Amino acid sequence: MEGYNRAPLFRICIGALMNRKKKINQTLKSKAKKANAKLQSSNKPKYIAKADRESLAAEADTECHAVGAAAVNSVTLDSKSAES
Repeated sequence: MEGYNRAPLFRICIGALMNRKKKINQTLKSKAKKANAKLQSSNKPKYIAKADRESLAAEADTECHAVGAAAVNSVTLDSKSAES
């Protein structure tokens, strides 16, 4: 009778052991996958917020106007020196 009662308990322990091994392997694989993903570089450009894009565009416009005004001033100075 003793052997009969122990057999189901032994099977339960092995089943629990296999589930524990499976869970450990699963967590290790997921950690390795996340670490590998961090090492990979992406070709996708970094996201720039809409407000930042607007401020960058405004700065580019002011720089373009400043450069354009400087170019116009230099052209007028050159034409005046050519006339004299």
